[in-house]
Amino acid sequence: MAGNTPDTHSETAPLAPKPVLTVTQPEKIGSLLDTLNLIDQMSERIGEDKSGDMGGSSGQAQVGTAGARAISPRDQAIADLPAEQVMQTKLAEKIRAEVGTLRSQIRSIPGSSQPGAAFRLNKLYARIRLLNRLLANLFESSVEVIKRLFIRVFIDEQPIL
Repeated sequence: MAGNTPDTHSETAPLAPKPVLTVTQPEKIGSLLDTLNLIDQMSERIGEDKSGDMGGSSGQAQVGTAGARAISPRDQAIADLPAEQVMQTKLAEKIRAEVGTLRSQIRSIPGSSQPGAAFRLNKLYARIRLLNRLLANLFESSVEVIKRLFIRVFIDEQPIL
């Protein structure tokens, strides 16, 4: 009776088996377009509509009385993309602004004698190098790559890296 009192007795219901997520190391990505494809695939998987899981309505767009499908604000923004030169300029400004933010974070780290400061400093420098590499590749990229990156950063409001 010592281990079976109402205060100490715990009965658990059998849990449903959880799905197994397999993570694999991707092959070396050779170009900026391949990197963007990979990021888009990941964001599509993460952003799947789960409203059908709860028995609610499906994630489809509402149909009007005339039978025409409603246009989402995202689709409208994609249809109204600016010229390639403007997109390159805005992306370059956004990348430079993020590099400036990272540099200001770097300036504050040496003053703090917290454990792990060198590790954080190294990570920030690595991110600056990646952003600078992205900036250099931006001016050599095709229009399609620039459009995809512009949509990802400004319309979907996702981080650059």
